[in-house]
Amino acid sequence: MSKGKYYFSKSLEKGLKILSLFNRDSPVMTQSQIAKTLDLNMTSTYRYINTLVELGYLEKDSKTKEIRPAILCLLFCANLMRATDHLRLIKEVVDRIHGEKNISIDVAFAVDDTLVRIYYRGADETLTYSLPDFSKNSLHNTALGKAYLSGLPDDLIAEKIESMVLLPKTANTIVDKVILFKEIKKAKARQFAMSEEEYLPGLITISAPLFDPLTGKGVGAVCFDFSVLQHSANDVKTKYAGMIRETARKLSELLPPDKTRRQ
Repeated sequence: MSKGKYYFSKSLEKGLKILSLFNRDSPVMTQSQIAKTLDLNMTSTYRYINTLVELGYLEKDSKTKEIRPAILCLLFCANLMRATDHLRLIKEVVDRIHGEKNISIDVAFAVDDTLVRIYYRGADETLTYSLPDFSKNSLHNTALGKAYLSGLPDDLIAEKIESMVLLPKTANTIVDKVILFKEIKKAKARQFAMSEEEYLPGLITISAPLFDPLTGKGVGAVCFDFSVLQHSANDVKTKYAGMIRETARKLSELLPPDKTRRQ
């Protein structure tokens, strides 16, 4: 037996394989699905899942028993992304625009219903606001979330909207699912989304979707955010629609391709 094999952990291998099952196509799984996919018995699968739940990497719905990645897992993935060369290239693009235009810029990936912020640069001496590193239930009230949704196929957009609970953040938040679907379709047509004080009073944001360079699937979004004290919504659309689309195109080319799935 080689020294490497001697120190090989089968339990760790199983745990990592379970985590690797979750992706954009399979954001939620059941214990039986995991066991069948990995050819494990139910007892072992239950033990591995419960360990990952206790450690904070997975969460299990007490009613449906569905299992999905938890916040700690998302944090781990985000930190890995921040440590890669892909982020260095993304930062170069964002920093250049920030330096030239002095605007706040957010780059985020979407994992199920959670926006995971990868990089942020705030504008100098302007009243703006950025999302926290992880923002659940924000796909309907942020430009980032709406732009991400606009990058998905129509049937998946409808499916995600139907599963949402549209909680109001401000008086401008869209809480009607039919209106939200029309808003996302409009964003898809013009290739950018807007949030006009829908997430926070005084905040106007414009965003465009990011696409996997290999599969072409929507994976996240980039946005510029502004204070109503400096810009009106029409002013933002007129001045920055072209720029946000071009920024999204450049960033999409720099994203790590998902080689596990092809179109």
